[in-house]
Amino acid sequence: MLGMVDISVFRFINKAMANPVFDKLMPILTRLGTGEIILYVAIIIIIFARRERKFSGVLLLAGLTVTYYVVDNMKNAFAVPRPFISLADVRMLVTKASGYSFPSGHSVTAFMAAAIASRCFRSGAAIWMALAVIVAFSRVYIGVHYPSDVIFGALIGLIIGYAIIKVSDNFRQQYN
Repeated sequence: MLGMVDISVFRFINKAMANPVFDKLMPILTRLGTGEIILYVAIIIIIFARRERKFSGVLLLAGLTVTYYVVDNMKNAFAVPRPFISLADVRMLVTKASGYSFPSGHSVTAFMAAAIASRCFRSGAAIWMALAVIVAFSRVYIGVHYPSDVIFGALIGLIIGYAIIKVSDNFRQQYN
């Protein structure tokens, strides 16, 4: 049942919603969920942010580390083929991604970063979460993930982000 719903929603987003504006924007916006972008942001924060904000860069680095291992292990454990491998006539707007589909690493990374950024830069919380949603949507639109990949990726990313924050808060309380 979930498989058929997943495929139907995938086809709706990947085909029925297709338009020239999204075809140009989504391959660009999807890059916001890469580990490299979050790494650069973390380094910029550590180097240039005010003293009280620098620690948010460290939290992003910790989140990236955890995200990498969680996503890698889950992809290998579940071994779900990507839509362009399993389905015919998928609209591919980027070079074919390698590896398995579940969970979406971009979605995990984007939501982990959004959780941490929302805590550290509270006034932008809605923006951080909106960007993460756009990254997740883009992964389906460009043809490299099923909706369930990005939904579970979002949940995993939020769990990782909030766990990093919780551990950090506990550590600070214990040693301050």
